[in-house]
Amino acid sequence: MRRLVVVAAILALAVSAAAQTRSATLTLATKPSPLGLGQNLFEVRVKDAKGRPVTDAEIALLLLMPADAKTKHPEMRTEGKLNNVGGGKYNGIVIVTMAGDWDVTVTATQKGKALAEKKQRLTAHLTAPAKKK
Repeated sequence: MRRLVVVAAILALAVSAAAQTRSATLTLATKPSPLGLGQNLFEVRVKDAKGRPVTDAEIALLLLMPADAKTKHPEMRTEGKLNNVGGGKYNGIVIVTMAGDWDVTVTATQKGKALAEKKQRLTAHLTAPAKKK
């Protein structure tokens, strides 16, 4: 029984290592930064495990503002796919309709298989924050 547990642990590590070698890195940027109300450009760069651009991925974007029981504000969500603009770069315009915290999930797939996922919380502002000197 103990040998079976050891073999299972080694197999799990091997599978994990194999998954890491096939994974990709996602970098998210927005213009403006930080987010503002209205149109915002979301840009994602995708690189493989060796740092090379992934040029044939599909990028899905989900923005979610959770419901707020105190203010009785319902959940808000925006979903879409980003455009492939070449060289491992993908972008698209998202309209942000409310100031506050948004949970952003970027999902990259390639030929129907998951490549990577990135989750990030971004804050949308009514007006751009004052720049620090």
